[in-house]
Amino acid sequence: MMTKQFFASVLVSVLAALASAQQNDGADYADALNAIPAAASLADHHKLLASEPHIAGTPGDWRTIERLIKLFTSFGLDVTRHDIWVYLASPVEAQVQVLPAGTAPIDLPLIEPPIASDPDTAHPDLTFGWNGYSGSGDVTAELVYANYGRLEDFQKLEELGVSCQGKIVIARYGGNFRGYKAKFAQAAGAIGLIIYTDPADSGYVRGIPWPEGGYANEHSIQRGSIGTLAYRGDPLTPFIPAEENATRLDPESVALPKIPVQPLGWAAAHEILSRMSGPRVPDEWQGGLPIAYRLEGGADLRVRVRVEQQRKIVKTANVIAEVRGQTYPDEVIVVGCHHDAWCHGASDPLAGLICLVESARSVGALARDGWKPDRTIRFAAWAAEEQGIIGSTEYVEAFAEELTRGAVAYINLDMAAMGPNFRAAGAPSLVQVITAAARSVSQARQPDRTVFEAWAARRDDQPALISLGSLGGGSDHVGFSGHLCIPSAGLSAGGAAGSAYHSNYDTLAWYRKTVGDDYEPALMITRMTNAVIARLAGASLLPLDPSRYALDVQRHLDHIASFIADTGAWGEQRPRAIRRVELAAELFRLHAEPVMLKLAEAELDPKRTAQINRRLILIERAWCDAGFETGRSWYRSGYAAPDESSGYAPWMLPALRHAVALGDPDLLEERADAYERFFARAGVLMGEIEQLLP
Repeated sequence: MMTKQFFASVLVSVLAALASAQQNDGADYADALNAIPAAASLADHHKLLASEPHIAGTPGDWRTIERLIKLFTSFGLDVTRHDIWVYLASPVEAQVQVLPAGTAPIDLPLIEPPIASDPDTAHPDLTFGWNGYSGSGDVTAELVYANYGRLEDFQKLEELGVSCQGKIVIARYGGNFRGYKAKFAQAAGAIGLIIYTDPADSGYVRGIPWPEGGYANEHSIQRGSIGTLAYRGDPLTPFIPAEENATRLDPESVALPKIPVQPLGWAAAHEILSRMSGPRVPDEWQGGLPIAYRLEGGADLRVRVRVEQQRKIVKTANVIAEVRGQTYPDEVIVVGCHHDAWCHGASDPLAGLICLVESARSVGALARDGWKPDRTIRFAAWAAEEQGIIGSTEYVEAFAEELTRGAVAYINLDMAAMGPNFRAAGAPSLVQVITAAARSVSQARQPDRTVFEAWAARRDDQPALISLGSLGGGSDHVGFSGHLCIPSAGLSAGGAAGSAYHSNYDTLAWYRKTVGDDYEPALMITRMTNAVIARLAGASLLPLDPSRYALDVQRHLDHIASFIADTGAWGEQRPRAIRRVELAAELFRLHAEPVMLKLAEAELDPKRTAQINRRLILIERAWCDAGFETGRSWYRSGYAAPDESSGYAPWMLPALRHAVALGDPDLLEERADAYERFFARAGVLMGEIEQLLP
């Protein structure tokens, strides 16, 4: 049998030929769009949108919504406000006290102090640190330190004989989604949880803290939601849109956290950790504070955690702006980024939202001059992402039929311009169009290089195509890719020396000092966005290449097989089910690669082009049609889903990965059936494409 290396080399050649053959299809439109963006315009958008805190559902949020409507309208786009009524949390009061035996209680600070050089840090609408959907309560107990609060960390505590029952757990940020820290702590019997920012992870161990440098200082507090439901969006309306009169679940029936959870900075956490007197932690659990970290606090140290939050139905809105396509108006490219933030949000989300706004300005300017795209381009500023990827999910659920029928691709720009180093994650069928864009756009701060050249120079190999990372579960792509199987990608750039993530220090002053006031990274991401959407919207033949899935599936199967081998519990290193899916993928690849090469070289009339485009879209949707069951039915895609214990990391081929996690060989065989069905369906559609070729 031919080797995987041979197939990989053939596929790279095919994709390079496809990119070369189609590089001018939509490229003129991309070049025209990219003559418009300007750093000064991006800076103006940033100043406007970061002018005040705008937590979802607050007056600041509504003023942000109105600003976006006004901006998009001024660009000449058709603007719609998509109102949603969702179950949100808001802070009321909180308190953390250290109660050392024989001394007075010590109240710990729960909000960052203002910085004199940055007036935004003194804004009256800034909140103390809080975790959305924390349980309300007032608890006092002894302490257990749980490292990052990952599943394996709680398993280690159990191995070490350390019980969390009736205790307050303290864990540091990092390693998993914060909600799973709360979920695992609650499951272990803890009655409260403190999550703190450790200097080893984002503070002085990494670099100089703010305001001298860009890293978290001793007062920085990471806010964030802690919901871990088996679906995304509004907690009370899974699978249906959160309209005003929607039928809702009883909040008591929804598995939101029960225990009080409070975030802290490391100066406050030091007051707790430095007083702990139990056994020393395993070496790898030692953080960056200048103390010996301990597993337990001892009987003479107790901590009080008091949290009061309100949960209620709140109205907020997505802002949708579009230019309708003139040839294929029902085929839609969606570009999205959320507009809500925990504070001013200069980096999260606005480092991406300003790129979306500037891209919309570009599309609108050409449309006013009479140059409209062939397909509809839709820009979406999503609501309430921070509390559970809510706005985009409600949009996906409300317009599922339209999007399933006509959405070509979704491009996400959350927190996108955080430095000059470009990266992308997404569906492998989009690698060709992203590569073509990267070869056409100038690298930030290196105008003599393209984005592709600068990206390739950071690698040891000599790639012909941009390598796409895997999309996990942390942003607004999830509804599009995981629920509707619309090929999605996240475009971004990093490399700045620091992070103000979810803290009150995430202001314009922080961004302009740390990322830069030249807005070159944001200009690069805007142009990359323009170049991608122009090729998707302007090419007569959709630049989607489903043959790429075959090679990616092989790579993910290798990872699953390695995981199985590492467990040593399956008897054979590569179970028959894995080999079955490998064979199905290889057969599809052998069929699809030559068809895609012929397609790139074919001269097609409009009728055949439309028929082929329809089948390219249907191959993508087949990832939702083959019955990939994982116990989380909202996540329909058989290609990618967030994992079940970290929330951020991707589970690639999740139906297989889930069966492996359960240790069930029979279930793995059943799940392999679904992947064989996908490749069979994709093969039939590829055969129909081949028949349509002249």
